[in-house]
Amino acid sequence: ALLSGARNAKNINLSQKVFDRMKNLFADLKHSMISASILLANVYASSGDIEQASNIRIQLHKSGAKKKVGLSLTEIDGIIMQFRAHDQSHPRSSEIYAEGERISKELIEHGHGYDASWIVRPMENDETIESIFCGHSERLAIAANFIDNRKPSRIHITKNLRVCGDCHRATKLIAAIRQCEIIVRDANRIHHFSPNGQCSSVLQQVDTSNISTSIDSTRRCPSINELLKFEQLKLPRIRRS
Repeated sequence: ALLSGARNAKNINLSQKVFDRMKNLFADLKHSMISASILLANVYASSGDIEQASNIRIQLHKSGAKKKVGLSLTEIDGIIMQFRAHDQSHPRSSEIYAEGERISKELIEHGHGYDASWIVRPMENDETIESIFCGHSERLAIAANFIDNRKPSRIHITKNLRVCGDCHRATKLIAAIRQCEIIVRDANRIHHFSPNGQCSSVLQQVDTSNISTSIDSTRRCPSINELLKFEQLKLPRIRRS
């Protein structure tokens, strides 16, 4: 939590000190140290030190550590849809991306500015700051809920990684623009984005890393709650702030 706080504050010195302390105290907790290393790399990347971030990732690769694939799940008309970042595998990907572009245009019209400091890898030649964020798995899941001129009153999304700061800001605005509740359960929190543009979040202690990577995206399912129950991720009551 302290390392996450230092990352959010973009404090490189504090982040490095916290990481070094963790390494001395918890060297045997390999999974936790892998997560901490990735977070530290993100701190350096968000602060513009891409070289140091790359060095950390290279060391992780040499150690045999594998980066967790980010997944977002949502249910639409009784069908569970699964998305990876920049996923093109869905049969209606062109429509989903078109809706994502419409949402992005609305965000910009309402004053949203994309925060490049949350981009933690080198950009490809054909990428833009906007396209990177619009391709995040939770953004694709949100867009999918609005294709076919749908006007959902509530959207549920489960993600096995943390929501980045830019997507958090964007989702608050999307909820306000589209007048829709958006509930996102990520690795650390349950975020409840209200139509008034606010977010109330609840810190959770459960592990979302068990989300299956082999779910059939076209499989019929009565409700997202059954999926959460299956993964032992029962959604608690959320208080509005």
